Amino acid sequence: MSGRRRKILLAPVTVGPTKPLTPSHLRVLLAMDVLHRATATFADVTHVYRPVAHAGSRQIAGFWEYLDRRHPRLSFAERSEEEIGELYREYHAGERIPYAKLEPVVRRAEAGWVHPATARVLEIWEDHYRTLGLRDPLFSRTPTELMPADELLDLLVRKDLCVDGRRFGAPVYLDATAAGLPLRALVGADGQANYLLSTLRELVPQLPGQDHVVLVHDPEIRADYRTIAHVLTALGTEVSRIELSRVPLDGVAAGTRYGGWRGYTLGALASAHGGGPAFALAMRLYLIAGLARITTESFTARQLRRWVGRAGRLVAEHGGRRATPAVGAGLSALTGRQPYADPYRVIATLLGRDPVVPHGDLLDVVLGPAERAQALQVA
Repeated sequence: MSGRRRKILLAPVTVGPTKPLTPSHLRVLLAMDVLHRATATFADVTHVYRPVAHAGSRQIAGFWEYLDRRHPRLSFAERSEEEIGELYREYHAGERIPYAKLEPVVRRAEAGWVHPATARVLEIWEDHYRTLGLRDPLFSRTPTELMPADELLDLLVRKDLCVDGRRFGAPVYLDATAAGLPLRALVGADGQANYLLSTLRELVPQLPGQDHVVLVHDPEIRADYRTIAHVLTALGTEVSRIELSRVPLDGVAAGTRYGGWRGYTLGALASAHGGGPAFALAMRLYLIAGLARITTESFTARQLRRWVGRAGRLVAEHGGRRATPAVGAGLSALTGRQPYADPYRVIATLLGRDPVVPHGDLLDVVLGPAERAQALQVA
């Protein structure tokens, strides 16, 4: 493989566009942004991230069905993401309808339909992505051709990675028992698929030509992602996994569906701390390096203020230095045995006194050249 750039596929777990962005979501988005930017200096990177990738799942399609059934006259054009998030919490606290009633919404979702509530959240997220200087504020909305479900299942059966009970009216299971993992339901006896199926339908067609896949997820779904890693490995691809725990708020690390995020959404944080490039850099520094990968430490406004100050000083001291063309070689040297740039090592190097890669180069990679230039003007 020497003499050519390796091809790396990044595949983090997606945040469903049904709620506001909180520190738990942002640490994944920002870590992946840094990982992508840094790795792209020495490898060819494909980043798979579509917020509506799992629109056919009960988590999203079920929410859409709930909104149309319980709030049929509600207009979402001017709703905030917090208001929509409260409806999402309300949905999870309610009853679970049979899949037969949900199936029409699933079919519409798989055909590309997006509910107005989610369309509104995505519109708000575009602004958030720009606030943070994230690479892709339009979320790569060009439709991705998913592998047909039947074709995928047939492939998995041929590779002894699937137990298909459909002809007996039974569930379909992913079979990673060879790796010591239990069977994992993929499609229920009622025909309802979970997010694992849509994940594989998206990833498997992109494997040819890729040298390595990086999966990113939280510890709560570790078993699922170990199973996905086993499947991708069995299909002939090298796989790494990175775990990032949820960020506790007021001592509680719970999913957004349970609430408790008021005052901690990105909109609230940006408003309280002035936004701007220093804020965007501070969020990267705090959520990637200021907290451990598996953390029990709560996110606080006081700590964020400290990181905003440190971010401003970094830009003022190093932002005016021109980036060097050898940045890729320097970042490649930081990878160790991995074929990608670990975002924690990149940020730790940026915060070091005598980094292997110059601070100016790292600021370009971590924040982006345009954002660094804007930050320098502000500083």
